[in-house]
Amino acid sequence: MRIAVVVPALSGGGAEFVARTWAEWLRTQGHEVAMVLTNGADSTRRAPAGVTVTGLDAAAGPAAKVRRLRGFVATWRPDVIVSLQAFPNLLCIALRLSLRGLRIRGRARPMVVISERNLVSLGVRGAPVKHRLKIWACRRLYRFADGVVAISHPVAGELVSGFGVPPEKCAVVPNPATAKVRPRTVSMRRGEGPVELVLAGRLVPQKRPELAVDTAAELNRRGIPAMVSVFGDGPLLDAVTQRATTQHVELRRHGWVEDWFDHCGADAVLLLPSSREGFGNVLVEAAAVGIPSVAASAALGVADALVPGMTGELARSGTPTDLADAVERAKCLDLSGIDRWLQRFSVEESGLTLEHFITTRLDVHRHGQRATTSRPIP
Repeated sequence: MRIAVVVPALSGGGAEFVARTWAEWLRTQGHEVAMVLTNGADSTRRAPAGVTVTGLDAAAGPAAKVRRLRGFVATWRPDVIVSLQAFPNLLCIALRLSLRGLRIRGRARPMVVISERNLVSLGVRGAPVKHRLKIWACRRLYRFADGVVAISHPVAGELVSGFGVPPEKCAVVPNPATAKVRPRTVSMRRGEGPVELVLAGRLVPQKRPELAVDTAAELNRRGIPAMVSVFGDGPLLDAVTQRATTQHVELRRHGWVEDWFDHCGADAVLLLPSSREGFGNVLVEAAAVGIPSVAASAALGVADALVPGMTGELARSGTPTDLADAVERAKCLDLSGIDRWLQRFSVEESGLTLEHFITTRLDVHRHGQRATTSRPIP
């Protein structure tokens, strides 16, 4: 099978990491794989071995990018296109609609599978006009994809109920979240020092990083020594630092460290106080090395990445008081006996689930193509 993976770039975030991981796994299974980068050529990271890479013109508008995609399809002739993130998804759906009823050198048009990584409706309020227009387009066009992959069950629920995606077209494919983590070496973390609240990721408004400082301050007021370790960067870093100074909370800035989980102490608790999350890779990464986690239950997608009472705790709300209560419950959890749950987020399990969905939808796609009269691509 020929599979094209469309993503903004080779690096830059979780979607790019997943795209590279899926592309590499599919290639090892004997599929021909190419990657198409909508943001243009990218030399920040090497592509997986045996995977060809095509960069679209970074300065081109959406219509021009669709035309370039159409040219790529006519030349490389993929059986399946898998896209990740909203903008690539919309480009690929536009391509699909432009190829409706056409055949490419005697073959049916490629099947288009899009992958949504976020709970997009929760981020519309207060967003810039350009972002709101993009989400408006997603609401109206996602239903036309041949298959839709959701990162978590809450995301799948939004796609079906809010975006009109037929349930039979939608599937949850677990993220290969343990791909960067070495085998678990710690099952219980009970040290002698203060609780180390760990922030791992971009410091942006959605992540509400200031709540980590407020939670540490609340624990300190309760007589439970706590500090904050920041593994990441972002526009709110200085504001978080100033907040820590004001509240007399120790804060350690490590910068972005990809293997952050290898640099935490024995009393670490990962804190993910986000207002919304499509999933939360860091929750699985933490569990894989024996670090318990706390997340706000209202973030919704975190419920797929955290098992309350086993790998961490869901706070009743995003207030410092409720987050501190959850940290107290989580900090002494024994994370043994979760290996079968972790297996769900392995590269192999994620790849097999994706491949099964592609194969199943491809049978439906080809049957539908045979039932219609097609004409060759101009």
